Amino acid sequence: MSSLPSEAESALQKAYVTYAFPRNLADDSIEDDRTVTLLEARSVISSLGTTGLRTWEAALFLGSYVASEDGQMLIRGKKVLELGAGTGMLSILSAKHLETSGIVATDGDEAVVDAIKTNFFLNGLDIDDSSKSVVRAAALKWGRPVNATTFAEDYGMGVPDVLLGADVVSSTILLINPRLPLTRWQTYDKLVIPRLVHTLSEFFVLNPALEVLIAATIRNEQTFETFLNACSGSSNSETAALRVDDVLLTCGVERNKLEFAEVEFSPVPEQLQDGPFYPTSTPIQIWRVTKGQISGDPFAF
Repeated sequence: MSSLPSEAESALQKAYVTYAFPRNLADDSIEDDRTVTLLEARSVISSLGTTGLRTWEAALFLGSYVASEDGQMLIRGKKVLELGAGTGMLSILSAKHLETSGIVATDGDEAVVDAIKTNFFLNGLDIDDSSKSVVRAAALKWGRPVNATTFAEDYGMGVPDVLLGADVVSSTILLINPRLPLTRWQTYDKLVIPRLVHTLSEFFVLNPALEVLIAATIRNEQTFETFLNACSGSSNSETAALRVDDVLLTCGVERNKLEFAEVEFSPVPEQLQDGPFYPTSTPIQIWRVTKGQISGDPFAF
């Protein structure tokens, strides 16, 4: 008789998961026609050590926001690029149900990009159909220059109007020990924030009117505060010059002065959720980032 797979072995298996983003209609009824089906794993370590083949709660929360009336107004008819797309859930939701004019799901891991293409296919999104809005999946390494002249050729879409990112500020790693329960840790990689800030700055150079939505599960407030300070050019941030792949990255410099506003959109308590379902025990926030001057401490009251 074969034994049941261990928790670690189960974590490496993929399954089809469908997420629903219901609409509240005028007669107070709920229409459950906005779904996204993904082939994803409970937890999978990608070639870069991240869990990019699993949809996490910050992505589901950001998906709930962009599927709301206010969120749809921000992305409808716009060219959207997703950073650290993972399963591609946000990109698929936007392209399939939210009337974007184009979507590019990007990730730094080629294996994750290939998985996104599979998920596009599962949802009837054809990356080769030029008669419809642009749908692409592509590799994007944070910290490297974004070339304005070759952007359309590289990504199949013009310069984006909106960037989306969920849980992109810190790295999530999975620790598997066959004798212990499955463990997930949220860690701070000192290179993640300056690389991300550099990439955001590059996109703001291409489009100063760009809007960015960053969703984060706040497991470590100091890490997220470091990200906000880095973008704002605050002297309190961990300013440093780091050379990555022969590119000099600077964190906390003049060009990074961006403006922040936390989006007023609260998680639905778990017992009241009708889709998508996500845990709320750890705070989740959405921040809107635009080009401009920021004054004072974004965490000050």
